[in-house]
Amino acid sequence: MEFINDIILFVFAIVAVIINGVPPLIYAESRGFAIKPAGFAFLIGGLGNTFLGSVTPISAQAETITVASISKNLRNNISSLLLAALLMTGVALFGGINWIANFAGDTVIWGMMSGIGLILAGVSWDMLGQEKRITLISIITAVAAYTFFIDNPNRVVWTIFISVLTPTIDYLFFQRRRVNVDNTIEEGREPLQLSNEWRFWKKLYWQEFRLIKPTINATVIMGALSISMLNVGANISFGTITADIAGTTQNFDHLTLVNALSNIPSAIFGGPPIEAIISGTAAAPWPILSGIVFMLVMGFLVLLGLVGRVGRYIPAQSIAGFLLVIGFLLTFVPNLSAVANSDQPLDGFVAMGVTTWSKNPFLGMVVGITMRYLGLFSGLM
Repeated sequence: MEFINDIILFVFAIVAVIINGVPPLIYAESRGFAIKPAGFAFLIGGLGNTFLGSVTPISAQAETITVASISKNLRNNISSLLLAALLMTGVALFGGINWIANFAGDTVIWGMMSGIGLILAGVSWDMLGQEKRITLISIITAVAAYTFFIDNPNRVVWTIFISVLTPTIDYLFFQRRRVNVDNTIEEGREPLQLSNEWRFWKKLYWQEFRLIKPTINATVIMGALSISMLNVGANISFGTITADIAGTTQNFDHLTLVNALSNIPSAIFGGPPIEAIISGTAAAPWPILSGIVFMLVMGFLVLLGLVGRVGRYIPAQSIAGFLLVIGFLLTFVPNLSAVANSDQPLDGFVAMGVTTWSKNPFLGMVVGITMRYLGLFSGLM
């Protein structure tokens, strides 16, 4: 009987995380990325975790998608993603993630992550101007679910699931509406050539795969550095949280290597970035296997175009609630608290302020590090 219960929890965790992975992909679509190429990233993530035994899965994350699409030029964004992936591959192969974290210092990392949390919360706020009713329902149910499941180890999974499901039900059955993908693309971004064709031997299937020629310029370089610094912070923080839930440890260089390699084929064809997540699979029986199965199943669903089809029934603004929860409650508040209780809070506050103001985590980290070492040299800190 216990084994049957474990199987049920195992399957439920995978299904829940798959459902929770759909809205960020729809959000990525609204920011100019194609969905299907992300399937390659999920498959590589699953294979990578199989060989390396990593407990933290990768999926679409709103904060990385936001930072990776600050520019409305898709070619620049894709070029930044590719450059960041190459940089992080090299860093991970030489065991550099812990070195970067140690050089920056915990306080600067916490400050940068606090700024990212505010950026995420800001995206949620912006959605109020797009679909007020859907956004409000999502936010209210997210906060309510997060409060109700305060003692539940699957608190995040339930919060995301409920806050997406409730506004979606309202949208489909009470408002009787369907998503017009063309209308979800933000103003100023290139329209996507979407295809729900699942038969990969058909020409129409490959319509969504656009080989984008990389370019290099100052915007691309700054974007790549920004994405890289975000990945350092996210892999360390989200990897730690997920591993703690699973009762194990996470090798951050392994996680970063899998993450970086997975983003290369996705970006080449115009797909969104994929990164480490705080995953409900960590609370499931056999957490490593659960994360692997999630990524492999998700990869096939994305490549078959099923996520794109489901996207017609899930409004992009349904993610506003969990954006706010993840951005404000799970990212901003704990990291800000860590900064405030540190021995050198000033450099963390500076990193947070610059990250939030510039929407550039790399710039926030650089200014925070500069503040830290100037303070040490001058004897003020």
